[in-house]
Amino acid sequence: MATAMLSPNVARDEISLGDASALFAETGHPASVSTLRRWCKKHRVPLARYGKSDHASWTKLLLIHSIEVDARDGL
Repeated sequence: MATAMLSPNVARDEISLGDASALFAETGHPASVSTLRRWCKKHRVPLARYGKSDHASWTKLLLIHSIEVDARDGL
């Protein structure tokens, strides 16, 4: 399982898209980093860049992941 290292510059709810992608893969409903980036743009979830990786609110990623998976599965 991926773990995010806390940085004083990153809000507690933020997670890198790479770590989020790894966690979503464990659910059986994977979402690649590029897919998460596209969903963030579609749902207007702001991204923050720290180093070479984009970060977003984990709470908002969970919400848009559930919306997109439901839409993909026709629910």
